[in-house]
Amino acid sequence: MKIVLSGPKCSGKSITVSKLSKILGLPLIESDELIENLFHQKTGNKLTCRNICSEFGEDTFREYERKAIEEISKNDWCIVSTGGSTLLNKTSRQLLRDKSILILLTATSEKLLERFNKKSIPAYLNDKTAQELFVNRCNLIIEVIKPFADIIIDTSNINIDKTVNSIYEELKVEISLLSQKPNTFGNIVRMTTFGESHGPAIGAILEGIQPGIEISEQDIQKELNRRRPGQSAVSTPRNEKDQVKILSGIFEGKTTGTSIGMLIENKDQDSSKYDLIRNYLRPGTADFTFWKKYGIRDHKGGGRSSGRETAARVMCGAVAKKILESQKINITAHTIAIAGIKSNSVDYSTIENNSVRSADSIKAIEMEKAILKAKDNNDSVGGIAQLEITGLPAGLGDPVFGKLDARLAMAIVSLGAVKGVEFGSGFSSAEKHGSENNDEMRDGKFITNNAGGILGGISTGEKIIIRVAVKPTSSIFSKQQTCDLDGNNVDIQVEGRHDPCIVPRIIPVLETMAALVILDTLEIQKRVNPNFNNSNC
Repeated sequence: MKIVLSGPKCSGKSITVSKLSKILGLPLIESDELIENLFHQKTGNKLTCRNICSEFGEDTFREYERKAIEEISKNDWCIVSTGGSTLLNKTSRQLLRDKSILILLTATSEKLLERFNKKSIPAYLNDKTAQELFVNRCNLIIEVIKPFADIIIDTSNINIDKTVNSIYEELKVEISLLSQKPNTFGNIVRMTTFGESHGPAIGAILEGIQPGIEISEQDIQKELNRRRPGQSAVSTPRNEKDQVKILSGIFEGKTTGTSIGMLIENKDQDSSKYDLIRNYLRPGTADFTFWKKYGIRDHKGGGRSSGRETAARVMCGAVAKKILESQKINITAHTIAIAGIKSNSVDYSTIENNSVRSADSIKAIEMEKAILKAKDNNDSVGGIAQLEITGLPAGLGDPVFGKLDARLAMAIVSLGAVKGVEFGSGFSSAEKHGSENNDEMRDGKFITNNAGGILGGISTGEKIIIRVAVKPTSSIFSKQQTCDLDGNNVDIQVEGRHDPCIVPRIIPVLETMAALVILDTLEIQKRVNPNFNNSNC
């Protein structure tokens, strides 16, 4: 995301953007400075924008201006200061508005003219008619930019500090609104996913990753292999290799700082079974709600509501996981219950060595039998997964609506099969006294961890513990009652290839969603407190 500040000459851009950059802790890019640098690189002459315009003509100046805007558009999470005339150009305006918040500073003609008369006349204005031309140009800039601006501040009668404060307050609202895009997740580290279960491909775009980080296809493929279908008798027989293709953002094994584009082609989709029930609403799925919301739905595997879209999340989360692991922050999930069968012990080394991804190898055998029994009976089972985050420093999370547990819960519940989340002692805390549930301290450390590593929405430095309830797979072959699209009562049997239990395959997805939240939260913290010590010492 970029914050672009513009306006007519004498509207107060320069000092406003400088102060705003310091408050937000974001790098400042000034288009005039970049124009001058590009001109110097090309000609060897060090000239100001005004001198470029006066000595070489406005057309030459505008050519360098357009090149500068192209360079600026490649940047992410920064503040851009640009002249109002720049945005009169449609192409430049489109480039700067993409994934940006546009701030327009205005003032009355009288106030702008008063400030203008205290400065020297710009080169492209005729001395004899300078004031009239200046006013007309300012009015044109405001008229053209105003419909595109997200924030408009009139600086006529307020000082710079009030201007900056007004912008800051409105920015908080705008950023909050932008974060609500339903296919995009995150604030600084942002993931956007696309594609459908039975479409040609699924993919993701990951933004906000710093340049120079070593990432390979193998790093991403390793996590995808853990999630992909067809690995055991307890998962769907759909045989997708889920081979990742990196389209952009990684060059010679390192991130470039630009958007990372990734794609997985769907190779083994079979829509024939869905065609037989295309007008029937499958119980437990999003068929009914998508139909009511949009008036149209993809009957082939549920489209965007399918669990297949989580592969796109895993691609992005794999990048986040590797970055966090380099900072000694580790995220592990494992199955603690399936079909009511609960694990009794924890041995992390066994998680990837059994089909249900349990840390209890003995109970894993019972869990697998329960899944296969349900499968033989044309049914499915649910379970509980536990997610653990270690090595996290104290102090992460933002009150009140950006609490760390709230963000983690949102990330986890955004997974279609999840129906419940608890932190630490969770629902059992409702049965305790405060004296039992409080985590007392000695020598600067917590004696217990009933809070699950988070207090007041902010990390304590203790292990974060989350338990996740996963519902049984909705698509089962047993005959069920439902309705068709006309509201008629019908019976349905959902054929096709489905997981008899989703829990084993949701394990890597939980880890990657948590990784994206934690990495994003760390990036936010750097901007809130640049002196934050990212250690758990």
